[in-house]
Amino acid sequence: MQVIKVSRFGDPDVLQVGEADLPRPRSGEVLVRVLAAGVGPWDASLRRGGYTGSLPYVPGGEFAGVVEGDTGDEGGLHDGAEVYGYPGLTGCYAQYVTCPVEQLAPIPAGLPMVDAAAAPIDLLTAEQGLTDVLGIGAGDRVLITAGAGGLGHFAVQVARILGASVVATASPQHHEFLHRLGAVEVVDHTKPGWPDQVRELTDGGAEHVLACAAPTFGGAARAARDGALIATPVQGDYPGGERVRWQHYNGQPRGSRLIRMAPYFDDGSLTVTVQARYWWYDAPEAHRVAEEGHTEGKLVLIVDEDLAATDETS
Repeated sequence: MQVIKVSRFGDPDVLQVGEADLPRPRSGEVLVRVLAAGVGPWDASLRRGGYTGSLPYVPGGEFAGVVEGDTGDEGGLHDGAEVYGYPGLTGCYAQYVTCPVEQLAPIPAGLPMVDAAAAPIDLLTAEQGLTDVLGIGAGDRVLITAGAGGLGHFAVQVARILGASVVATASPQHHEFLHRLGAVEVVDHTKPGWPDQVRELTDGGAEHVLACAAPTFGGAARAARDGALIATPVQGDYPGGERVRWQHYNGQPRGSRLIRMAPYFDDGSLTVTVQARYWWYDAPEAHRVAEEGHTEGKLVLIVDEDLAATDETS
């Protein structure tokens, strides 16, 4: 099969088309023919040297595709069933990938295939941060920094679904987008005084904060009230520890939680925004855009030729 591989660490040009053996699913795993793969900041971080395994490796942590043969029988998934998932942080920039059955789920009827590829990692990370770490529920107010990005745009929607009132931060060009997603207030985090504005909007400071990007950490700490909990899946230096509590967490791959989100895709209350689609041979360009930041939603690589032909925006 064909894959995109990294044989040496470096800039996006180290992403090269290559060949690899078809993966063989072990017990409890499903073989999936990949139709599209999501692109995220984790891909660029590993490519630049964060990957700790042996080289070469195949990037890509999330996919949408179809079950191959009878490999999904154990999970009640028939040949050709449309699935999406998060098998790990590597392996999805390929024509085939294996995934533990508990780390994938059927694609909801209301979720297009290309959009599905962009959902698993950031959606699961947003949902777990809001529920497991912050304990957000109906009537709560939550600050979500960098709300327009891949993680943030899911977090805004999930917080709204949970019944919370959302204050989000973003550059001005993304404010209307975030209001459409359900943010009650959107603050311009390019202005030095944005934490003070958040404190005014939240009657003295946000009590619950999901910090989605490292450049917003300082502002998030200043915008939070004393004793507030700030959750983040992003590694970095966490300021203001004498006044606020930081909790780093990693989103866990859980097919059951993707299934839990399915009704919201079907009724339109949860959507995926894909800023750009790329033919997967153009992975270097997708990585360049991802590393520039300031994306609105996600980026996707289309792996399947037929899907590329029918996807008018690719």
